[in-house]
Parts: sequence; C-alpha cells; structure tokens
Amino acid sequence: MLHPSQVVIGEHGPALIGDGALFMWADKLAPLLAAHPHVQLVLSTSWARHLPVEQVRDFLPVALRRRVVGSTWHRIQTDPSFSHGLPYSYWQDATRYQQVRRWVTLHRLRRWAAIDDDADGWADADRTRLIHTQADNGLSDPAALSRLAELLRGQP
Repeated sequence: MLHPSQVVIGEHGPALIGDGALFMWADKLAPLLAAHPHVQLVLSTSWARHLPVEQVRDFLPVALRRRVVGSTWHRIQTDPSFSHGLPYSYWQDATRYQQVRRWVTLHRLRRWAAIDDDADGWADADRTRLIHTQADNGLSDPAALSRLAELLRGQP
C-alpha cells in the first residue's frame, strides 16, 4: 500500500482525496527492494479495471516501475488461461486475496508476498504472506516495513 486508499479516477487519471500524494510511500519500498533485483511486482488495484496496466505502472517511481510485470485485473482481458472457467462477474466480486491467489496459482509462484490494507478472505495458509497495512499509513508504518524485510530475507 503506497498511499492512502481514498483515491478516485478523475478526468486525468487517479487522484488522491485528502492530504498526501499518489504513491507517497513508494520511497519506503524502493530501498528495501534495491538489494533484491529478482523481486517483481504485480499490481492488484481497482485502478486496473479502468486504466491500462501500463498507465497505472507509469504512476510509480522509475525504480518500482521497471519491476512491474502485470496486474491481477488486466490479465482477465489478455490471457484466456488466467480467467478460464471464471465468469467476468467473478472479477467484479472476487476478494483481493482471490485475485492474488489466482495469479500465484497460474504462475506457480513459490516465494511471494502481498502488501495490502484489505485482509478480507485471506486463507490461513497464506496469511503469513500478507503484509497487512492500515489505510491511513500504508508502508509508512515501521512494523509493515519490518515484516516486508523479513519476508525478503526468506523468513516466514
């Protein structure tokens, strides 16, 4: 979670409601990932329902932008194997966890983590992979950064 969750899609793209700026906490994530060049980012954002993933990616700082390999939402339109057997309405109603889990399963990921302020519906088996942030402070929370650092070091 790189900014407060109060964002709307306006005429010129995403806009933050209230104080702060889009991706205002990205500067907390980039240094942590610097020592891990193999880490890729998959965006799981409702923005990708309305904007092309490339446009969403381009709102990120360059250090993070080049790590983005896709988004859980955009795949339903470009990869039949991703949404195989699932109706479009599934994606409207799926929890964030279900979308993330679908990506993980399709790509057979063994090491992965998710940063999100939405902990609804997470399976107990995957809950340790979630860095659960609060909507108000996201990755500005030292505990969230510490947990992410642990996962990057391979600690469960």
